[in-house]
Amino acid sequence: MLNLSNISQIYKQGNESIKVLDNLSLKLDKHCNVGLIGPSGSGKSTLLNLIGLLENPTSGRININNFDCENLNLEEKTNFRKNNIGFIFQNNQLLEDFTCEENVALPLILNGISYKKSIFKAQESLIDLGLESRMKIKPSLLSGGEQQRVAVLRALIKKPLIILADEPTGNLDSFNANNVFKQIINLSKKQKTTTITATHNIELLAYFDVCYKIEKGKLIEYK
Repeated sequence: MLNLSNISQIYKQGNESIKVLDNLSLKLDKHCNVGLIGPSGSGKSTLLNLIGLLENPTSGRININNFDCENLNLEEKTNFRKNNIGFIFQNNQLLEDFTCEENVALPLILNGISYKKSIFKAQESLIDLGLESRMKIKPSLLSGGEQQRVAVLRALIKKPLIILADEPTGNLDSFNANNVFKQIINLSKKQKTTTITATHNIELLAYFDVCYKIEKGKLIEYK
């Protein structure tokens, strides 16, 4: 389902070349929950950006669901990402001018589904997660944990092949972090979505099927 072959990523900083990822390879089957750990600056977010087709690798191949993604043009990458990849960020990135149900429905609306059907699907998801009383209000009125749960639903509403979560519980206390992450894992398993999570939170390691550490640009299985 996901096959990264000999991925390197080098950034230029003045006259200096900084190699963040060094000939890294990874192969994942469908329906697994994967952790990425490593210190800040180790390349976790860079790797997620590459898988999410937000950056191009300096060298190497990215194959997702039998598509050689490095050969796609910008429009093709945008469409592929829109249909197959969901993102969860540390700061949730909810739209403040939209209600919770509108935020959750947005990926469906952008994929051409009618506003009415999209809102109905969003309402179903919010009810399933116990957020029915929050459907019509703006994100600024939610707690941090509630905001992140809405962001999780938005990422999963279109049933993507892959969820990329970059420090999804980084702004939450331990109790809310564990609750939110349990919901990410449970919903992903229900939808048979592969989840790749970059985190500093060692309490989350027990939830992963496999965990990798990025060290000096290399990917090492963490046991």
